[in-house]
Amino acid sequence: MRKIKIPVEEAIGCILPHDITEVDLEKNFKGRVFKKGHVIKKEDIEKLKLLGKDYIYVLKLEEDEIHENEAAILLSQALSGENTYRDKEPSEGKINIYAKVDGIFVYDIEILKKFNMVGEPSCPAIFPYTFVKKGQKLASVRIISLACKKKEVEKAINLLPKEGLFKVIPFSPKKAGLIITGNEIYYGRKKDAFYDKLKNKLKNYKVEIVEKVILPDDKEQIKEKIKEFSKKYDLVLLTGGTSVDPDDVTYLALRELNPENYIRGNPIQPGNMLTFGYVNGTPVVCIPAAALYYKVTSFDIWLPKFLLKERITKEEVAAKSIGGLCFNCKICVYPICSFGKGY
Repeated sequence: MRKIKIPVEEAIGCILPHDITEVDLEKNFKGRVFKKGHVIKKEDIEKLKLLGKDYIYVLKLEEDEIHENEAAILLSQALSGENTYRDKEPSEGKINIYAKVDGIFVYDIEILKKFNMVGEPSCPAIFPYTFVKKGQKLASVRIISLACKKKEVEKAINLLPKEGLFKVIPFSPKKAGLIITGNEIYYGRKKDAFYDKLKNKLKNYKVEIVEKVILPDDKEQIKEKIKEFSKKYDLVLLTGGTSVDPDDVTYLALRELNPENYIRGNPIQPGNMLTFGYVNGTPVVCIPAAALYYKVTSFDIWLPKFLLKERITKEEVAAKSIGGLCFNCKICVYPICSFGKGY
């Protein structure tokens, strides 16, 4: 890439290395007319001459170089996957990628790390497994300089899956079964508060609680109901009986069913006692009492993966300890914060 001075008539296709401004007293205007990085077109020549630019300094690309706008287009095309769309043209050298539908935003973070280690290509994105709305910005891509070697862009693109890195999995209607446990609820000493709270939360993601039962603190009854619900529904939720009290047997009932990927507790507060596993391939989740009081708990952090029926490993759970302590802000802005994002 070279910076050279040439007659303005010969500058078509060249790149401006700086802004060109104008002062027009008749129009009461003072500002930028051509911005840095602009590729000069034939129709620009007359305007440039009116601005006194008979000669102009431009950037001349070498044969093995690529302009930032073209690079952004190629990179954004390679990054965009299922249920995403992107800006029609670059703005200030970058292109944004958006959600085409409401759903769960997913991508492989290791691939994105490698992409951003190439050099010139740069792509920040929001956290994976985030619930997103149609039209929400997901990522933005550009190169750092006005131009770079074509091979860097090619190297970054070759790291990406053919179907694109970023995708949004749309919400699909799902059915859940709710098992409410606790002698105090079963014998009518106390009114259940979980059902309404969970029903409203899950409705946002097209999940309907189609059946609920109230059971006493009886481990065998709870086990039988878990087995039954896991064959009927996409998600099984249990409330009550998750603490360390001797009468709390809900998590023990789940454990004795030998579920896949059974995990008792997680380093996220609020919601330390969240316990889950997979029975008959169905996520079975024991939700701690913290979910009654707090707007966001560990249940919200893992819910996207439960809905996708993805297995959660102990390594993933341990990683949530970094950023796993809620700030307890007076006004909660989750998910636009670090809570539960892991590292």
